[in-house]
This record gives sequence, structure tokens and C-alpha cells, in this order.
Amino acid sequence: MVKAQIPVSPIGFVSVIFAAVGIHQLLSKQFPHGRPVDLAPSNRHSGPPMDPTNVSLRLSNGKLTKIYERVEEEGLPGLMVGPETLIFDNNGTMYTLTEQSKLISITDFRQKRDDDASIMTAKVSEVADLGIGRSIGGKFDSGSCLYFADILKGLCRICLDRTPKPVVELVASRFQLEDGSWSDVTYADDVDIGPRTGHVYFSDATDVKLDRDLKTGKWDIWYPSKLEGIRGLKSGRLLRYKPETGEVDLIASGALFANGVAVDAQESFVVFTSTFEGKVMKYHLTGEKEGQLETILTEFPGFLDGIDCSFDSSLCFVAMPAPATPELKALFAIRPAILSRLIRTILMLLPRGLAPDAKPYGGVAIVHRGDEFSKPSVKQIYQDPTGVDISVITGVTEGPDGKLYLGSLHNDFIGVLDYQ
Repeated sequence: MVKAQIPVSPIGFVSVIFAAVGIHQLLSKQFPHGRPVDLAPSNRHSGPPMDPTNVSLRLSNGKLTKIYERVEEEGLPGLMVGPETLIFDNNGTMYTLTEQSKLISITDFRQKRDDDASIMTAKVSEVADLGIGRSIGGKFDSGSCLYFADILKGLCRICLDRTPKPVVELVASRFQLEDGSWSDVTYADDVDIGPRTGHVYFSDATDVKLDRDLKTGKWDIWYPSKLEGIRGLKSGRLLRYKPETGEVDLIASGALFANGVAVDAQESFVVFTSTFEGKVMKYHLTGEKEGQLETILTEFPGFLDGIDCSFDSSLCFVAMPAPATPELKALFAIRPAILSRLIRTILMLLPRGLAPDAKPYGGVAIVHRGDEFSKPSVKQIYQDPTGVDISVITGVTEGPDGKLYLGSLHNDFIGVLDYQ
């Protein structure tokens, strides 16, 4: 059988392109966050496809434990809702920041059943109400002060030894650029503290502002990230706050949703994730490369979120909340480029409830950050490819016991990965 061929004239093709350009220009004027932009191949997610046969982060494999809140009185609402990142103080006590903008402590761990060590319960106590906003990443300094990123407010601090009670302090909601102009901290995301200087390194993920979902009344922290990922503008930044002077400076920019932040034990560098590029970036604080920014890792099957680096080894740990599906990767590869921008403009204009959602997935990457003897590399991927036991992992923290504590904006439990 001979298949019929439909002729496409050059004039018809040009007409389609001109129509796409016109529609794109018209739609773009209706959107407050600017037009989608092209991304060079080097700035697109280039990691390998997700392996659906890798189920190493399932309870059945014996590496994962889940910790649920133990509610003492039946009927009382739980406090542990959306524990995005786990934080340990200098005494090893575990804390997290919740959807209700509470700082809570997690203590007194017990097995739920004697015959099942994979499910634990813990006592959860409210330590402080952090006020209006949504607090996510945080880190204790050498004392009792917790610096935390609040998406709405900016970089904040609460010192737990203050009397009569701890008070939330706004540390930085804007900062001055080199040209003298002022720039807002629009979406404070993650925090780490240099062990040598006490400087606070934090990410400003995007210039898309947070707002409420009118249907639920909750702060919709996912929507700005979706817009940034579809738009492709790379507005994410890495900032540094110096407590001794009160100054904030910009040390890196150009990330496609700047997310997790981690400093090494010598404070010779700070690494951070560029979520939708699937990259781990490294900014050198000292040494021959001081002041230089480089990409050190890209071989991830998912988009990236939180990151933590061990002080006892050359390993870092990266949270992956969602797989980088072929469909999402293809959005930026469509040619001609004007068609890609048109499709992404339409996606940005969709009602909030119709915005694309990620597939259920939970992943953690164990990576070697590189040293004088070896290059950076991805050592192992732990994942639940369909989110059966754990999904949407947004935070990963190495605990005092060497295990990895996994947080999530969506879950009501904490994951613990014994990877060693």
C-alpha cells in the first residue's frame, strides 16, 4: 500500500510560524511574570531517564524507615504536616518547619509494633509559632539561634534561649546590589551556615512571588516553581548574610529555581541545586578558584531539591521530588523555538488547578562531590519510582547517626534512609 503524502508548501509553513508568533505575542502580554524564554541545550535537564526497576527506597528493601507523629489524645489534630526539611540542633535534637508555619521538635522514638521496625512513632511538640508565611529550610548556628528561610518573609532567625520567649526576627527581605539598587528576596528557600565564619548562605529560588490558592486558603508554594520551570528565565540566586556586619551580598545567579544549599566542613565552597536544570552548582569560597562558579553534577534522573554534605566524608546527598519525564524535557526542545515558547505561554496561562503536576516519585542521590583524587560523580540512586512508600522528597539531612532524614512538603511522616 502506498501512503498518501500531504504536500506542505513553504508559504503554508511560513504562515503557521507567523501565526504562532502573533498568538505568542498576544498571549504573553496577558501574563504578569514575563514571557517564556529559550534555553540552550547546556541549560536543560540532561540526566538519564528514570529506571522504573530501581525500587531501592521501598520499605520492603529494608533501607527505609518511616516516623509518624504519636498523637497522645485521640481526635487532636497532628502537628507534623509537610515537614519539608529536618534540622538538628547542636545537641542532636530533631526539629522541622511545618505547613502551619510552626517550629516543632521530634523526640522519644518508639516502634509502632514490636514485629515491624520499619514504622516508628515520635512525640511531636510545638516549639514556636513562626507567624504568617511558609517556612521551609533552616539551620542552627553554633549557639541556639535557628536561621530559616520563609518564602513570604525572607531570611529569618529565632533564638530559642531568648526570654521570656523566643521571638522571630526578620534578617533579610531585600539587599543592595553592586550598582546601588535594591533587590527583594522573593522566594527564600534553603539555608546553611559556614562552620568557620558563621556566614549564612541561602537561596532565593525565583522572582515569581508566592500567593494563596483561593480554593484551599493555603500558600501555594508549588505554583511559583512550576511557572519558573515552564518559563525558563533562570532567576534563581545564591545569597550570603554576614551576621558581623548585617550585610547581604549576591554570590551567584542564573539558576533555574535555586533550591538546596550546603557548605563543606572547611567552608571552602558552597554547593546548591538548580532544580529544573538538574544541576549541582559549586561556588568556591577559598583557594585557587575563589569566586568561581561551576557545574559539578548533572547525571540525575529527577529534578533536584534539597542538598546536604557530610562533614565526615566527601559525600553529599540530593533530594529528588519528581522524575524528569521525557514530556517535560521535550517542552524546550520543540523546534522552531517560537512553537516551544507558544506552548509554554499557554501552559503558564492555564488556571492554577490545571497546571501540570509531577508524577508520584521519591528519590535520593548519593554523590561524591570531588576532591584532588577524583572527579564529582553520582554514586547511587535510591528511589521509589511510583511513590508507593515515599514520594515528593524535598529535603535530605544527614543526622548525627549518619542516616539520612527525608522531608517532604506533602507527607505527614519523616523518611529515614540507612544507606550505609
